[in-house]
Amino acid sequence: MSEFVSIRHCDDYGPENLACAVRSALDDIGGLAAFVKPGDRVLLKPNLLMSAEPEKAMVTHPSFVEVVARMVIDLGAKPHIGDSPPFGNLPRVLAKSGYEPFMKRLGVESVPFKTKVCVEFTNGRLFHKMDLAREIFEFDVVVNLPKLKTHAQMLLTLAVKNLFGAVIGSDKAAWHLRAGRDNLTFATVLAQIYEKVNPKVSLIDGILAMDEDGPNAGRPRPVGIVGASADGVALDAVICRLVGFPVRDMPTCVVAAKLGLGVADEQRIEVRGDALTGFPLTDFRPPRSVSLTWNMSTRNPLRRLAKNQLVTRPDIDRTVCQRCGICRDHCPPTAIAELNGSMVIDRSKCISCFCCHELCPHGAIRIVEPLMGRLLSSITR
Repeated sequence: MSEFVSIRHCDDYGPENLACAVRSALDDIGGLAAFVKPGDRVLLKPNLLMSAEPEKAMVTHPSFVEVVARMVIDLGAKPHIGDSPPFGNLPRVLAKSGYEPFMKRLGVESVPFKTKVCVEFTNGRLFHKMDLAREIFEFDVVVNLPKLKTHAQMLLTLAVKNLFGAVIGSDKAAWHLRAGRDNLTFATVLAQIYEKVNPKVSLIDGILAMDEDGPNAGRPRPVGIVGASADGVALDAVICRLVGFPVRDMPTCVVAAKLGLGVADEQRIEVRGDALTGFPLTDFRPPRSVSLTWNMSTRNPLRRLAKNQLVTRPDIDRTVCQRCGICRDHCPPTAIAELNGSMVIDRSKCISCFCCHELCPHGAIRIVEPLMGRLLSSITR
């Protein structure tokens, strides 16, 4: 049995072209009516990392979310938009990211994730309990709306990773700390959240994407695709291949498929939609953090002996740093402090989770890959 993934071409966010692409992608997998019924309360979960203009490609484009919201309304259901940004309250992030005008026009309400509920896993999962946002489970349907971006730790942030927003506030840092340097362990956290939230359908905004050092300091670049699937793992796997990366390098796909949460094997995925030209991409640049840090779970003996020469790490550019303290306040192992008027990283504590890089609003956190790490990475990839 095949899982269905639709990929449609769309060059821009013009209302007519975008609505046609999104509707066609959904029709390819049975139509939105297969997932949303009249009277349903529907939670739209975009990527709202931080307040950012849509052209920076940090957030799911507001026009993309508007199209989906209109389709939900046309089906007689009620859309809401929810998330838990790492910092900054949701209404402010929505306003500064261009969502407020269409939300007012359509009467779409925001749903900040504020209240925790403990969910349990009784199927032998690595983590037996998690505190997630109660608000998510109060809706009839969750529609997952990720942005196509690179990610310093997970290679790409797509459908599975997007639901990390179900973790409230400082609990995000706690999970990073608990996973430590093992990327597969953190991918397991993400996969279990995806399992519990169980979005009915995922639609990815890959029209204007981000490569290089995403998810907030990379290069906005056009890719021109919209993707849809009821299987977020399959969607992630297809997108990963389209941008030119092997699926084995994407921890969330590897772990989620192993746990039986979706399909990553291209032989078991039926791709529908437009006949794309120019794919897979050959110039979509991965984050510089893709190095031997990817292989933490292998307990590589060379890495243990020469950690400083192998492991990709964050570094603070003091010429750009504004000393706002966001990196310090959100560092899971508390490895960042202000010393003599400068922010500094304690290397003995740093776990290379790159939360500081992800959250710095000034682009002051660089990703540094030592020479030996670059050489060995080029051999092992």
